Amino acid sequence: MVKLTRKLKQELTEPKSQDPDLLKQSYCALQQKLSCCDGVGYRLNLKGAYTQASLCDCVSSCKSCFGRVRRMVDGVSCPCRTPNPSRIVNILNMAGIPSRYGTAKLDKFSNFTGNGREILQAIAVWLREFSLEQPKGLLLGGPVGVGKTFLLSAIAKNFAARGLTVRFVDFFQLLNELKAAYSDAKSDANVLKPLINVDVLIIDEMGKGRNSDWEMSILDQVVMGRYNQNKIVVASTNYDLKPQKMVPLAQKDLLNEGMSGGFNLDSYEPLETRIGQRIYSRLVETCMIMELSGNDFRRQFMESHKSMLKSSPQPVERRIT
Repeated sequence: MVKLTRKLKQELTEPKSQDPDLLKQSYCALQQKLSCCDGVGYRLNLKGAYTQASLCDCVSSCKSCFGRVRRMVDGVSCPCRTPNPSRIVNILNMAGIPSRYGTAKLDKFSNFTGNGREILQAIAVWLREFSLEQPKGLLLGGPVGVGKTFLLSAIAKNFAARGLTVRFVDFFQLLNELKAAYSDAKSDANVLKPLINVDVLIIDEMGKGRNSDWEMSILDQVVMGRYNQNKIVVASTNYDLKPQKMVPLAQKDLLNEGMSGGFNLDSYEPLETRIGQRIYSRLVETCMIMELSGNDFRRQFMESHKSMLKSSPQPVERRIT
């Protein structure tokens, strides 16, 4: 009886040894969601032309995995998180997201002077329901400066965070890459293959350019190559998606002698005319079509910046006599 009482007292008072797997898990940086990276495990560098990512120091120095981003659970090696932050870092570094929009998130979009709230809700539903098995693309139209590139960048980061490979490309940028490839004796296929094979291709400012036969041939190869593989395109355009309303608008502006900048027929062309019926038909078939409206935020920023400069006190010039 005395021995039993002593044993019970010992179990209650002495600290119990902890399971080493549980002990390691308690030190996991991703489980703790440290403020240095908001718990995602990687950080962004926006100093260059394109957004770059790297594993956060909290992961590299993690006492649980020592930067391997894997831990033991019931004696089995498992990823600390799926998708692995290392994979997300690699995807972001290959994505080509402009550094100016590296911090873009859907919840940071703020142009609500038009239908921005409705578009945000529609994009959120589209992202939530998206799957590679039954993919549906997105074609986002709207005038200059309303936030299309911001939204496309946020979408690119959203897909990357899921572990889907993504490539963000301005159409002019794509053409320049192809021209550079010619000087390096590379074929179109070598340059276009990564754009065709990536999970999600994002094309900004579709339809912009001289609209030459060569440019249309390149766009056709990309769109049709992805179409045949059942892969989607996400694109933005400044050209109208409703051609029937452009004719009366062009006629009205043509008669407006005081129109600033003069009359430019290209600006009234619908997207279908710019990229051709064949490509446009494929996009309509495979994409949700949305049109974002609102004020030109870039112009508003420049005007407010100029007014601030005018209202600020000017330095007094001192002359030495």
